[in-house]
Amino acid sequence: MPNKQTSVLKRFVAFLMSGLNLFAKAFRATYHQIWVSGIVLALVTVLFAIALFIAEHSASPDYSFWDALVWTFVKYVEDPADIVSPPVTVLGQVIGTLVGVLGIAIFAVPAGLIGSGLMEAMDENKREKELDEYYDRVRKTFRRNENKALRIYLNSLPDKGAEDISRFNFVPQYTPVTRLQIRQGMDMKDIFEVCRKYPDLLLKNLADANGNAADEQFVVEMFPKNRPYGCCINRGSKVTIVCPRGFSRLGIGWYGYYLSKLGGFNYVCKSIEVDPNELDSYYNLSDEPLYNRMPSSEYTRKDTEPLKMIEKKKKSRAAYFGDIKALADKKDSWVIVLADHQKKDENTFDLHFASALKDGSQSTVKDTVAYEALYETLSAAVADEFGMVCTPKSERYPLKKKNAAYHLQRMGLESNIFVLRLSTQLVNFEENKLVVALRMAQVISEQLDGCKGMCRNDVKDFATPAFGFVEKEEV
Repeated sequence: MPNKQTSVLKRFVAFLMSGLNLFAKAFRATYHQIWVSGIVLALVTVLFAIALFIAEHSASPDYSFWDALVWTFVKYVEDPADIVSPPVTVLGQVIGTLVGVLGIAIFAVPAGLIGSGLMEAMDENKREKELDEYYDRVRKTFRRNENKALRIYLNSLPDKGAEDISRFNFVPQYTPVTRLQIRQGMDMKDIFEVCRKYPDLLLKNLADANGNAADEQFVVEMFPKNRPYGCCINRGSKVTIVCPRGFSRLGIGWYGYYLSKLGGFNYVCKSIEVDPNELDSYYNLSDEPLYNRMPSSEYTRKDTEPLKMIEKKKKSRAAYFGDIKALADKKDSWVIVLADHQKKDENTFDLHFASALKDGSQSTVKDTVAYEALYETLSAAVADEFGMVCTPKSERYPLKKKNAAYHLQRMGLESNIFVLRLSTQLVNFEENKLVVALRMAQVISEQLDGCKGMCRNDVKDFATPAFGFVEKEEV
């Protein structure tokens, strides 16, 4: 019985709080209008008090302005305590009548404004519930599935991939917008607003990946999210996979997630942008975050919005690079920065390695022997098995002085750092992309991580037929 009473009480309190929150939301939405109307009504009240004083003072010299002002205010509540005597002159009584009419407005105007705000708040709450439902629909399109190409590859091995990796379920790389429109009954506005509300969803265009505007097709990506900037996973590995362009580039965050998962590596991905209208690049960085291309030093204290936005960008950037530094704080650690590129006639390489400036100076790799061994082994593996071509010192994509690798070194990171650029064709369109990711993960683990391999939790997670990613937002 007490439990039942407690349950009823909790529901009542929840209902009451919901109502109060709704009222508070309505007030916040209209407080500016209420404030302005209040000022206007106060000024009119003072003017009526002055007029009343002039009318009554001529008939009664003892009648003061204070008496007129007090009577005007208490008239709004019909003077229940008879604090001040009513006007006795004809003009004063006319003014008193007008004050009574004004008293109606004093209560009617704010009530009307709050009522209007309340209706808007109720509509907003209804829309929020709709978006929550749409989010669930979108999330269910990211049901984990087995990858056919990877399954065929594992079956071709003598041990069929061994027991630990006998079952792989992957979150789909993206969901076409047309599928959401046809199967989930969502229009473009619904999809856009859901992606704007939930930071683990991003709306992107496949044409950005292949550079062909004729192939324009909108898709929705889902990201694991447990950090303000995106995702950070500590697997206790010597290798950390970093994806600074998860937000802006299609597929690279997803590919990096599974590359790190298949190899047992740490993973850091920027998939959330503080200001989508002005991206803060974590690959080639500005000296500090900008707003309208200007740093905080070019603003004054009055520029509250720009300064607030810059401060948010600073916190996000600090969290991102701070996590990388914490994961790769040893000299024998490796940071692999994943980027992508489009294969063209003038750029036929599938993988670009980069660890120095264009002239070959200022290398970000200290253990050159291990780095060269990694390149030789990996390039041979992908060439023999997949016909892919690598370049060890990318002439097309050398590091720039503002590259994230140098930024990390300036932060005091002593680990080995290099950039690995994958073709967008591999990341987004190749059927065997996860096979390539597995082989890359195996080679990197052998060469740089002492053959550590996949973590037990990840093996278990791969076998789980769920929706989306296991990582949840930090509380």
